[in-house]
Amino acid sequence: MSISLKKILKNKYVLYISNKDTSYTKIIKILDIFFKKTLWTDNQKEANNLYEKVNPRVIVTDILLEKHDGFDFIKEIRKRDEKIPIIVISSKKDTTTLIKAIKLNLTDYILKPVDINSLIYALNNSAKKLLNGESHTISISRNKHYNYIDNSLYINKKIVKLTKNETILLELLLENKSSIVRIEKIKSHIWKDKEVSESAFKSLISRLSNKIGKESITNSFGIGYGIIDN
Repeated sequence: MSISLKKILKNKYVLYISNKDTSYTKIIKILDIFFKKTLWTDNQKEANNLYEKVNPRVIVTDILLEKHDGFDFIKEIRKRDEKIPIIVISSKKDTTTLIKAIKLNLTDYILKPVDINSLIYALNNSAKKLLNGESHTISISRNKHYNYIDNSLYINKKIVKLTKNETILLELLLENKSSIVRIEKIKSHIWKDKEVSESAFKSLISRLSNKIGKESITNSFGIGYGIIDN
């Protein structure tokens, strides 16, 4: 999967409906790698609640569930959203089941035991669908926008170049827009386990602040930083 497609999924929530069977742990691990957060449930009522409250942009579901038929849930979702990528994972491969699946405009139908490459391929196709159907530009202020696809900051429709670390920092702050991101989280997110000097940290904050405008970044002294609407 290309970096741009990974970025599409990394900012999204995925809803995963399944029993806790032998495939469950493996699939959760893969979804956690590709998505911002994996929302798991084993029943249709909670799945509907999560869909309404959190707005996941990809659904991965089994159809053989203890409390309901997974196809019923998919049919309900399709009444509300014809385009959301839906991946079915199932052990059923009879003709009747496959015909049902085809009618529901699925992104993919993966048979158990789950092959990791098949799941990643399906996620790749889900990202492409989202890429073709969504806007991937977020507003910082009236004349400032950031595009997640080309990693570009636009101010008054002109591109402002960002370094790698400036880009990572800006995306982290935008993912937590209107909230304060703690200094410790910023450091670990950008530099991982590496030690970073206070001067290097403040220099990065200062450079980004100068590029997007000091009025766009708020500083909670000694705690962290955030992007504010202005």
